[in-house]
Amino acid sequence: MKKQNVGLIALSIVFILMGGFSTIYNLSKYVSNRVFMSSAEKTTGYVKWIDHELKTWGHNKKASNKAETYYITVAFDVGGKEYTREIFTGTYYVSQNEKVNVYYNTDKNGEPDKVVTDIDNDKRPYLTWPLILLLGVVLLVLTKKNIISVGRKR
Repeated sequence: MKKQNVGLIALSIVFILMGGFSTIYNLSKYVSNRVFMSSAEKTTGYVKWIDHELKTWGHNKKASNKAETYYITVAFDVGGKEYTREIFTGTYYVSQNEKVNVYYNTDKNGEPDKVVTDIDNDKRPYLTWPLILLLGVVLLVLTKKNIISVGRKR
């Protein structure tokens, strides 16, 4: 192994670790929600409130320096009492008063204990992390086979 390739190998390992852990976390959360929804009680709620925030940073205020965040409040009825669930998301947009399926379990007092909505379910695992994992693997293979290298050739 060439000394100049140590940096590429380290970078590929960082990509593999970041992409791998994030992919596993997002996928496990998605599967956990799907399993919960299959056995939970179901009701229909509605989008009660949407708060939208746009943050910008940096000197130039370019399009790449902006992040959108939605704070969505879903209201639903269990046993004649209204409850709300707040959802934080950066990529999903719904309309106010839009109907939403709500899946829940109740505790011993009949209060909703765990609540998952269709909006949570639509937050599927992103492709970004698996792509970063794949990039790390490809970079590591190319470096190990000496197809790419960093540094001056003498």
